[in-house]
Amino acid sequence: MRDKKKTLLWKINREDAPGPSYLFGTMHVQDQRAFTFLGKAYHKIAACGLMALEFDLGEAPVGMDPALIRLPDDISLTQLIPDKKFQKIRRIFRKVADVDLNNLQYFSPMVVSNIINERILSQDMPVSLDEHLWKYARGLGKPIVGIESYREQLAILQKIPLEYQVQSLVEMGLHIRRHRRQLLRMAEVYKEGDIFKLYRAARRSASGLRQLLLYRRNRIMAGRISELAAEHCTFCAIGAGHLAGGKGVLRYLKQEGWGVRPDI
Repeated sequence: MRDKKKTLLWKINREDAPGPSYLFGTMHVQDQRAFTFLGKAYHKIAACGLMALEFDLGEAPVGMDPALIRLPDDISLTQLIPDKKFQKIRRIFRKVADVDLNNLQYFSPMVVSNIINERILSQDMPVSLDEHLWKYARGLGKPIVGIESYREQLAILQKIPLEYQVQSLVEMGLHIRRHRRQLLRMAEVYKEGDIFKLYRAARRSASGLRQLLLYRRNRIMAGRISELAAEHCTFCAIGAGHLAGGKGVLRYLKQEGWGVRPDI
């Protein structure tokens, strides 16, 4: 499992399976660098009978759930962040990402952070990598399922404490240069296919919420991928930060008897 070959595409097989299945680590962005391994993904999607994403994008409603996007009870960011600090990070975000917090002050800090991250990274492609793969599989007529449901993902996001979201947004603003370097570096690491570095970055990012955002989800996803792969040759696309590590999806699959190796 500690094979250091750099690839985002992994092959799993077991004696009772109908054939090999594949795990592909994605990055949920529109940056061109996230599309580096697209040719390999196309080939394996075509070879498999089933496509599985973290959740089936066809299941999600149009637009995000208002309960997730907006702060509760007409609370604003100006109420949650002291004025001096708010004005400081507002100036910083306008300069670095061309985002004005005054226009987003009723949005949840998590949504604001995601908008800023998207602005920092390039938006070369019309849709994110996940949506692109989903559309490609649909074009081939492949059945598509979710490893998690949309409701499950929404429930996880709603468990992230508001105080944690606010603190993360403020820290991003106060240390924007470091944050920008880390974000751009992660795009380069993804391009290199180094899932071990991506795992460590995901673990750092999750901080005190690792159990909620990473470890518990990894075990659940591994169990469901195992069930799918036992019935169908399946192409599974999940966030690359979930693959590696002692509590990563690949390790859990190995514990369930799957042979796991890089497909390069």
